[in-house]
Amino acid sequence: MLLSNNKKILYMATILIALLSILFVIDEIDNNSHKKPEDVKALYPESFTFFDLGSNTELSDEIIKTLSGQIGSYAVEKMMTLDLIIRDKVFFNKNFPKLFGLHYKLNDEAGARIEHNITNLVFRYPQKENTPFDNVKLVFSNYSKKPLFFSITSRKKESDITDTLKEKYGEPVLINWDDGKSKSMLWEKNSDYLVFSRIPERGSFKYSIMIYFVNNIENLLQIEQDEIKKREEARKKAGKTAF
Repeated sequence: MLLSNNKKILYMATILIALLSILFVIDEIDNNSHKKPEDVKALYPESFTFFDLGSNTELSDEIIKTLSGQIGSYAVEKMMTLDLIIRDKVFFNKNFPKLFGLHYKLNDEAGARIEHNITNLVFRYPQKENTPFDNVKLVFSNYSKKPLFFSITSRKKESDITDTLKEKYGEPVLINWDDGKSKSMLWEKNSDYLVFSRIPERGSFKYSIMIYFVNNIENLLQIEQDEIKKREEARKKAGKTAF
């Protein structure tokens, strides 16, 4: 009799587990069917960082508050154009062809203004005495909340900056500008780019650091292209139903 009861309990437990497994699978299918492409957040290999902000950092109020404490007051810009160019288009295309290709896709060849769903955090006059920066612009996608590129100018000595970058990322590719005075150093890691440039300015030099998160830029372009297709399909559908 005891054996029979044990068999019944085992049988009921097996049925219960099977039912729970079926419900779990159905729930997963339902959740995935409602996800939009932009909701699936891709994780990319880490590359370069600025104040611990890397390729997979998601912009938040807490991060903005921390940055304000580290750098100073800031301005927020929304729905802006994206200009990746260093110096001019000819120089940029010659030395950074992949980045130029992305710039070309992000902008209109005829010069029409194309705005993107982005957030710019701009620190124009950092007030912190121990902050060696003159201007900082951090650009994030509003879809993924992840960084697209950082633009930083510094008043620090060139050797201080380059020694730090070399120690962290290794030896760069050296690019000499045709003016005989300016130069750029290029690092590439996991498809992302870091470019340090020394540029003459008023008898001295300014130092520019650009970090391009290429994987995130390409993700932004893909989302924008998907949205354009959706709008085109909606217009076609509206045209068909109008007649």
